[in-house]
Amino acid sequence: MQAPQGAFIVLGGSMRAITPVACAVLFNEKGQCLINSRPQGKPFAGWWEFPGGKMEAGESVEETVRRELREELGLDVKACAPWVTLVHEYPHAVVKLHFVRSWNWSGVPQSREKQQFGFFDLDQWPSPILKASEPIASWLRLPKHWLRIESDVPDLSKIEKRTFDGVMLGAAQCERLAFWREKLAATGIVQFWVEASASQAIQEVSDGVYAKAPVEHNRIYHERYAFGIGSDDWTAFKDSGALFAIAPDFVQVGSSAWQRLLEENPVPLYATSVRVDDEKFLRPHGAQGWIETI
Repeated sequence: MQAPQGAFIVLGGSMRAITPVACAVLFNEKGQCLINSRPQGKPFAGWWEFPGGKMEAGESVEETVRRELREELGLDVKACAPWVTLVHEYPHAVVKLHFVRSWNWSGVPQSREKQQFGFFDLDQWPSPILKASEPIASWLRLPKHWLRIESDVPDLSKIEKRTFDGVMLGAAQCERLAFWREKLAATGIVQFWVEASASQAIQEVSDGVYAKAPVEHNRIYHERYAFGIGSDDWTAFKDSGALFAIAPDFVQVGSSAWQRLLEENPVPLYATSVRVDDEKFLRPHGAQGWIETI
């Protein structure tokens, strides 16, 4: 994706120019994220953010990330993948932030702009951190591998010796939340979400709620929720408060339809049309993780 030229947005009744920015979430071998402070002389100097910078005319997101991290930190980003795109309004500018993730980089970080930096665990992020970067911590805590149980009589033999981080209980199983928590207690699964058809009482004791589309928002009684995305139109998601999105089953990871979904997604996207054993296989395609259904 290249930097859009001459883009504007109407905010508060006035038209403001949008500044395209590319940002990188770099991980080390411990799973920690690289975060740096903004240099003196810039707006919000001393605040913390993910490294990156303004996209130049004709420059792609990946090209900007490579240039900025080389110039600012002396790092060589060998490969990165699209993740999330956000529009955020600051007093000094409206920015469109193209976040990418990378595990494939080399070098030792250097303070070339007299900024502070470090690799941080999720529960040890520095502060203050820029507002636009705040959702990232919640996204990084999301399960990578979900088991979605939809059948009236699910065949658990299909998941023997498989590991999952989270469970989604469909309409046929969501009222049995307590049963499934006990049944799968020994597996280490920590998040149990229910479909929006669940009763309010069940939703309130779950870890989150998912629905097929944002139009079902009024059925949700939980502060953490997610929606399915049926096309590449993210308009309904932008102010919905959803934590993540679920791709349609018919969209194959790596396909042109998948790539279109990743052009403007304001939240992380999960794949549903894939079965793998390691999230690393999905990283180059920008998937937050994947959902298997029984």
